[in-house]
Amino acid sequence: MKKKQQHGAGVCPAPRPPAAAAGGGPGQGGGLMRRRPLSLLPFLSLRDYVFCMATLLLFCLGSLFYQLNGGPPHFLLALRHCLGNSTYLDDHGPPPQKVLPFPSQVVYNRVGKCGSRTVVLLLRILSEKHGFNLVTSDIHNKTRLTKNEQMELIKNISTAEQPYLFTRHVHFLNFSRFGGDQPVYINIIRDPVNRFLSNYFFRRFGDWRGEQNHMIRTPNMRQEERYL
Repeated sequence: MKKKQQHGAGVCPAPRPPAAAAGGGPGQGGGLMRRRPLSLLPFLSLRDYVFCMATLLLFCLGSLFYQLNGGPPHFLLALRHCLGNSTYLDDHGPPPQKVLPFPSQVVYNRVGKCGSRTVVLLLRILSEKHGFNLVTSDIHNKTRLTKNEQMELIKNISTAEQPYLFTRHVHFLNFSRFGGDQPVYINIIRDPVNRFLSNYFFRRFGDWRGEQNHMIRTPNMRQEERYL
């Protein structure tokens, strides 16, 4: 009787091992999650992630080099030569011509001493690059025109090859008044004080072209008066 009491009452059951879900020993689910540092990409290992980022970096650097170098590198051209000279145009034909939303008739009526000569130099470069017709006038000292002179000038401008950009030192011309299509006008203005100063020195000393226009504009001015 005494032996039965000792055998049944004082003996505690052996502790059970902790469940895998609580802590997770090595080789179980918890250890597997600890070995993957990127919880947002559980299907990629650290090595795969580094490889993807390195590939993306190389692609970005290659694209930047392509843009800065002005075209594909030589080894790509050589590879294309080895594979064949077939291009997109050979396989698909020329692309359809784009219709640009820009006007085909533009008039730049220049204002004196507002940087128009520099603008004309830029327009000449752009006309050669983009293929529009730049029509310039050699008349610089007559900006106010009579009615007949306006009609003649409008007729000459309207018959120019389009797309064109006409430029001259002239006041505004109303093409609609004489039955023509009104072109798009562009212009550049300047601070009035700076424009007056530029005109002041231009009338006394001319400009970098070496012309003697200032002698014509101020014929009676003595040399010492020019340097006042």
